[in-house]
Amino acid sequence: MRRHQTTEPMRRCIGCYHSRPQSELLRLTYNGSAFKADTDIRNEGRGIYLCRNDECIQKSFKRKAWNRICRSAVNTEEIMRAIESALNEN
Repeated sequence: MRRHQTTEPMRRCIGCYHSRPQSELLRLTYNGSAFKADTDIRNEGRGIYLCRNDECIQKSFKRKAWNRICRSAVNTEEIMRAIESALNEN
C-alpha cells in the first residue's frame, strides 16, 4: 500500500510569488543567452514560472525579477516575445 499519494509538483510564480500546480503556470527557460517558451518542460536551462495573467507579467518586470533570476540586465522585448510564444502555444 502507498503511503503518499502522488501529486503534481508545485512551482512559484515570479510575479505574485504564489505557489501553484506546475500545469497552471507558463514555463520559460533561460540558458544564459536566450529565453524560450517551454511547453513540454524539456528545454535545458533555468526554468522560470509565471502565471498566465497580465498582472503577474507586469509585476515580474516591476519587481525586476528577471534581472535577479538571470543575474544580469535582460532584454525586455526578448522576454515578452517568449511569453507571447508560450501563451500562443497553450
